[in-house]
Formats: sequence, structure tokens, C-alpha cells
Amino acid sequence: MRAVAILPVLLFLPACSLFDNSDPREGVEPQAECMARYADTLGRQGRNLLVESSDDVVPTFTYDVTKMDLEAMKVLMVDGSDQSAGRRLTGQHNELSTAVARFKAEPVSEKGAFFLGHDPALYRVRGKTQPLKNVLAAACERQQANMRLVGIDFTTPTAAPEQTDASNDETGT
Repeated sequence: MRAVAILPVLLFLPACSLFDNSDPREGVEPQAECMARYADTLGRQGRNLLVESSDDVVPTFTYDVTKMDLEAMKVLMVDGSDQSAGRRLTGQHNELSTAVARFKAEPVSEKGAFFLGHDPALYRVRGKTQPLKNVLAAACERQQANMRLVGIDFTTPTAAPEQTDASNDETGT
């Protein structure tokens, strides 16, 4: 008789998650949790690369900012940040998934770029040149409340352009 009474309860427990409307993108995610969550998405080879490599790279971080409120997002919107990147790409491609993929592939500056008005709303920003093994910690350190790290890309730093001596320029005068 007890088994019959317990059976409906056991069947109902997995369905409880259907009624849980919490979003894992909400709230503050401690740096250690951010690092563990993102490292789980990389697989073994990716985790090893991010932990062991001392090569210098220029990282680009992508964050899901869908759950951020406008005031918190305004802090990220500095002079020169590209707030219309997502709207332009959506207009060009007529397909949200294509526009998001293009946005994630576009180069950005240290001032950042936004893909707003859809879920996910994204923020991409270039970080400072640093050893690859420090990139994940730096990405999670930049994360704010209601903001989640969803991508890290990196390139090798390029040599600085050669400086030209202005006194050697031909001016034609």
C-alpha cells in the first residue's frame, strides 16, 4: 500500500523542474563557479590548453547579458562601444541564428559591441594581451551580476606597426 502511495510522488518529482522558472543567467555567479561552468563546455583538450599554455594571446570575451537591467548595461556602454552591431547584422542576414553567428565572429575593440533586442542579448569585448592560462580567470572576473560568460576567442598578438619618423616623410614642399 505504501509503495502505491509513494509511486505518484516519485513520478511527480522530475516534473517539478517544469515549474521552476528560475534562469541560470540570473544573479551573481562567483568566479570559481564561472570558471568551472565554462571549463566544462571545453572538453579535456580545451581545459588543458587554457590551464597550461603560457603563450600570450589577445582574448575576446562574449557574455550573455539578456538578464541585465538597463542601468547595469549602461555601465558597459562606454563612448565608442558599438551598440548597433546586432541590429545591423540582423538586418543584413534576415535570420537571427545567422546574425548571432556573424556577431560572434566579428572583431571587437576593448570598448565592446552589443547584440541587443533578442534572447540572447550579447556583449563582446576584447581583453588585454595576457598568457592564455590567465584568460579564463580574466573573463570570469569581468562578469557582473545577471551576465554570463558564453564564449572566449583569442588571437596571437601582432607586432606593433612600425613607427615612421615624421621628419623623413616627403611632403612635396
